[in-house]
Amino acid sequence: MQVTRANSNAQFLLDGNAYFARLHQSLDGVIAAGVGGNRFVRLAFWQIAPDAFLPGYGGGAGALLIDKLEAIARLGIRVEIIAWAGAQVLNNVVPEMKSGWKTRAWVQQVNNRNAGAGAYRPIQIYMESYGRRTFGMSTHQKIVVLSNGALKEAYVGGMNMAHKYLSSDVHDPENWWHDAAVRVTGLIVDDIEGEWVRRWNKQQALLAPAATIGVAGADPANLTITMMTTNSEANPAERDIRAGLQARIAAAANYVYLENYALTDPSIVEDLATFKQGGGTVIPVVNHPANTTMDGFEAFSYLMYYTYVELALADLNAFDAADSWRGRVGPLTNYVAANVVGAHVDKAGYNPANMATLNPATAYRVTFNTAAGVPRQIGLRYIWDIAANNDVMFAPKTYRHNDPTKWTYPHSKVAIIDDQYVMVGTSNWTYRSMQYDGEITLEIDDGAFAQAVRAQLFAHWQMPGAAAAGGAAGVGAAWLLDATANQVAWAGNAFALSETRLVPLAFDDFIHPISREAWRKSFSSASLASIGSSFF
Repeated sequence: MQVTRANSNAQFLLDGNAYFARLHQSLDGVIAAGVGGNRFVRLAFWQIAPDAFLPGYGGGAGALLIDKLEAIARLGIRVEIIAWAGAQVLNNVVPEMKSGWKTRAWVQQVNNRNAGAGAYRPIQIYMESYGRRTFGMSTHQKIVVLSNGALKEAYVGGMNMAHKYLSSDVHDPENWWHDAAVRVTGLIVDDIEGEWVRRWNKQQALLAPAATIGVAGADPANLTITMMTTNSEANPAERDIRAGLQARIAAAANYVYLENYALTDPSIVEDLATFKQGGGTVIPVVNHPANTTMDGFEAFSYLMYYTYVELALADLNAFDAADSWRGRVGPLTNYVAANVVGAHVDKAGYNPANMATLNPATAYRVTFNTAAGVPRQIGLRYIWDIAANNDVMFAPKTYRHNDPTKWTYPHSKVAIIDDQYVMVGTSNWTYRSMQYDGEITLEIDDGAFAQAVRAQLFAHWQMPGAAAAGGAAGVGAAWLLDATANQVAWAGNAFALSETRLVPLAFDDFIHPISREAWRKSFSSASLASIGSSFF
């Protein structure tokens, strides 16, 4: 689904403390309004846990989310929750997947405790199942829609409702979670609520289908906001987030900035490589491969190896290919393309046969021409070294902290394109988020908003030149200067203990020390790039 509305407004919320404190303020607004027409709270989350905490604001005290929801229900105001039921096979081994069921148990307890008490309106919770046939599908949206009768607003972003998502925007080993969201008002809110209602109405036991409540009304700020979704339950499947991002990349003139813990969707990576090859600046901020907070090295770090290689090769014009077995060298010139070959990416619709067949070890190829002009395809898995510039990918490291799991972890799902478009949502830049998980992303189309987010976010990452760049055309060069300065300062021990900085990633960062690639590398002498294969 893709819906665009004018007469809307957005507030960028950087990191968990800001997000949860602002949500606390909105919930208090519902409580202060009291019972009346068009008052409600509706939530939908991948993870919603009873330990979710709302920091205080304006000097006030913090509170648990569940206590606020109970206080609202005691006023007789509607509180409705959608929680992902989880992949049943994994519920017993992955603690996060039990959170929704714990919240469901709390709902039952609080409803029993307040039964017959004054105006109390029982809280409702729907444990939603999602997906067909493919193992591990999840409904990954993170939505809050609420109204105090006078103002209807929505929150969309990377944070789930759990205590671990709290974090200061000054990252250190105790505040290592990095995330982002937007709070929106105006016409787009009704569309976000409509997506929530669509999911709620999947329940078969409803006495009557739900509907949106009240009308958000126009916001005088008059920003244009587009809501995009991924939904593989729809017929045809909705893949609008991927399509929307690809359209912006194709039309970009200066830079594309993306941050998330992973960048692995093959179609998006291919488009970024094409943009970079044409002279554009691509700035991907990802989790450092050594940081295994959420998964082992063999998971997204392994997949991002292919992303790194594709982006690194995008602006190389020639290199030598050496066969590590026979030592012969043949020149490969005139880079053609690095892409996924075969019918591995099902872009048109829902095709379960293609959902799990993406094997990067066999699917990814790079095409060059030999000196004789003959095209040559080589699997990316055969590359064992690339001496690239400092402009491929970037990741946060915490100085002199020897536990990489305490380095800053970018869980945010943000894109900024040419100081004009900002995308913030729940969708990772991965194949599953673009292809079959349930996701929602908002795109704000406004130059002033985009420049403000870029300035805030880049300053947060302590990239001063890029934050202060006067326009989109200067962002790429300023970013590279900042990143190179960080790399030099890091090597020179110029940072304070536990200080976090973004540094350029190198090829070796993606190579596990006991992997096949590391073994191959130990036998090679790399030039600009060395490839071992059976082609020569």
